[in-house]
Amino acid sequence: LTMGQPYLAIVFANTKQRVDEITAYLKNQGLKVAKIHGDITPRERKRIMRQVQNMDYQYVVATDLAARGIDIEGVSHVINAELPSDLEFFIHRVGRTGRNGLPGTAITLYDPSDEASIIALEKLGISFEPKEIKNGEIVESYDRNRRKKREKSKDELDPTLIGLVKKKKKKIKPGYKKKIQRAVDDSNRQKRKIERRQQTRSARKHKKSSHDGN
Repeated sequence: LTMGQPYLAIVFANTKQRVDEITAYLKNQGLKVAKIHGDITPRERKRIMRQVQNMDYQYVVATDLAARGIDIEGVSHVINAELPSDLEFFIHRVGRTGRNGLPGTAITLYDPSDEASIIALEKLGISFEPKEIKNGEIVESYDRNRRKKREKSKDELDPTLIGLVKKKKKKIKPGYKKKIQRAVDDSNRQKRKIERRQQTRSARKHKKSSHDGN
């Protein structure tokens, strides 16, 4: 949170209890922190928002209430302390920064159990740059997808289709080439369909377990 001295950073957590825990911890580190969640009365929330806009606070810890219903200007950093149970909220969260042509940084903390959610977000077109903290600095980290990329670089077709592809490279009739291409395309479509189904199932299961944990 203190790296690079953010102009204004919002830390997102999924539950009111987690927001309270993070706020208490950060205050113990000597940081001036505001918190926003459902138990804060509308009157108190307005007061906090005025103080935030007046730069009385450099850090705000919030639930997803702040992602949709409250507009905070000048947010330089968004930090996801945990991934939202409903992945749609991820877009609303990171959309709080980088507005009006200003630069913005979104950092997401996650562990291996969040992998299905990360993959689901990548399918929505969101890209993640792997980083880690070393000696008090945020530095480049290994690509978590490096193994998958290596595997994808190999031929993923089944043995029958591999044979067909090899035949395609030889001089054969045009009609047969089309037949081979259709078989390859059908196989790839089927694999993509199975992958999407598995990802949807994993994301649903992750959402349910996150909801049950709250």
